[in-house]
Amino acid sequence: PIEPSPTRSFLHQAGPRKKKKRKKNKKNNSNPTPPATAPTSSNYYGSLQTYTAGEDSSRLATLAKEFGLSRQRLPRPQIRLRVPEYALENLNMSSLKNIYGRMKSFDNEFEEMRLSASLGTPRENDNDADDDENRLLLREDSSMVGLLLTRLPSLDEIEDDEPPATATKKSSAQSPPVNEDPHAAGLGGTLSSATLGIIKGMVGPAILYLPHGFAGAGYLVAIPMLLLSTSLFLWSSGCLLECWKMEMMSRQQQQQHQRQIALSYPELAYRAWGIKGQRLVQIGITLMQSGVCLTYLIFVPQNLRTSALLLLNVDISTTVWLLLMVIVQIPLSWIRDIRRLTVTNLLANVLILFGLLSCLGLAMRQMGESGSVGDESTSFLEEIMYRAKSLPAFNPDGWFLFLGTSVLLFEGSITLLVPLIEAVNTPEDKQKFPSMYRTVIIGIVSFYAFFGTVCWMAIGDSVRTVMTTSLPQGMLATMIQLAYSLAVIFTFPLQNFPSLEIVCASVEKILPKRGVGGKISSSKMLKGSYSEISNGQRNIISSMVVVSLSIVAVLAMDDLDKVVSIMGGLFGCPLAFVFPPLIENELGKGKIGSQKWIVNLVVATLGVGAMFVSTLTTLINWN
Repeated sequence: PIEPSPTRSFLHQAGPRKKKKRKKNKKNNSNPTPPATAPTSSNYYGSLQTYTAGEDSSRLATLAKEFGLSRQRLPRPQIRLRVPEYALENLNMSSLKNIYGRMKSFDNEFEEMRLSASLGTPRENDNDADDDENRLLLREDSSMVGLLLTRLPSLDEIEDDEPPATATKKSSAQSPPVNEDPHAAGLGGTLSSATLGIIKGMVGPAILYLPHGFAGAGYLVAIPMLLLSTSLFLWSSGCLLECWKMEMMSRQQQQQHQRQIALSYPELAYRAWGIKGQRLVQIGITLMQSGVCLTYLIFVPQNLRTSALLLLNVDISTTVWLLLMVIVQIPLSWIRDIRRLTVTNLLANVLILFGLLSCLGLAMRQMGESGSVGDESTSFLEEIMYRAKSLPAFNPDGWFLFLGTSVLLFEGSITLLVPLIEAVNTPEDKQKFPSMYRTVIIGIVSFYAFFGTVCWMAIGDSVRTVMTTSLPQGMLATMIQLAYSLAVIFTFPLQNFPSLEIVCASVEKILPKRGVGGKISSSKMLKGSYSEISNGQRNIISSMVVVSLSIVAVLAMDDLDKVVSIMGGLFGCPLAFVFPPLIENELGKGKIGSQKWIVNLVVATLGVGAMFVSTLTTLINWN
């Protein structure tokens, strides 16, 4: 008769033996089963058993010898490999898709960095803030490392979200310490990607408020005030960069086993003044972001009302458009993963660029039309000179509004400063970053002045706060209004996200903690959500925030210029002019000279004065 195959013999023999052994062990619990001996060649297939990785290294070594394998290898623990989105998009794709993938990665990482720069580093125990073991690290504080990456991360640079359950304290103690600094692995951005980050963080719909601000203040007030605010901002940003350098030097002196916290604006405030300073900066950033979202809720209805009047010849109230926008924004505010908003944010960037260039082109064409001088044969240069001479030098009724408007232009830039330099890869680029930053800011402000002056000269003193509603009637003007409206609608959820997370984190302290030890998982940090409250609770909070902003927008629908002035003066001046010099004075005790200490104090005093003058004059003259 034909003998059964070894495989069939193994299947018939291995199963019943296991069951018999289990029954025998249940009956005889006092006598443990002796260790299995090495199988011989005659009964090898009968004694073969299945195994899992890491189960019995001695038995695996014995089986390896039986198979004739001379080299023994320890089993590797299984890991879950997380492949970034930009890695998948950059593999085996056309050049156009490759560019889109890099742009998407840039935008995604930039928004995560904007969020973490606003929130700072969360801590498990605010009462014992000096204990480094109670600090949670934020990977996103330097998430700009994904900007236009030139290589993909290796397996050693990818950490698992949850360690294996079989890991012991002994194995963790023997393993090399994990470097908490996300840049130590060699990832990082270049100066060109940092430049794009500066431009993206600073240029927004606020530039459209400049022509009306110039017309309301006059060029003798608007131009010098814009230069003064730029000088104060550059000095304050230099103070933050000096604080970063001092903290980096102290970080390098730390021992390797100590956990390193990613630096940000709130983190520097914490190191200077403790948890109260960090909360003060976070509250300021929250109110600033909420104020920007409030201006969006006024900007879009006014644009859509003008567009509907031109296209449909129907005058739809701004309240109706605001209600429709709120209906759209409430579900968008429920999104907890900001990576889902990457495509819409990219589209918003394209629409904003189209709107800016189109507005500038229309203004130049409007100035080029002859007839203002009274002679149809006037040249383009003569027309420009005539319009420039006709501009008012000073407007005593609205000059104070430009104080806050000039500060609001720097919204978002001061909070991104430290994460941007943290994300720069090489030390040589880090040394060049301060001069590059000043050059980019001066270039942006110069474009602001050129844009505001040209549009003011083209439209005249009748330019409205939302400049797109003052454009000459035509299909291109309507397209600009619709494009900017869509861009602001797409940008609103990202602008509102940091304030929502801070509000949710405040509510979370009242609610019972969820998760292991109340800690935030790394997967949630990757998604951008910092709070551990349930989705339903967060949806209710986000809906209430949007509705509250819309109620204020209804009351201030016709006073957008005053809202902009309040936002810039009351919230922008402390963040941009007051806190950075004072933080440097506190962190640089014994390290900076007395002269610089006095200059920092003067800059902070000027910031406080600008805040009070802008806020009080706006409130007094509010009709």
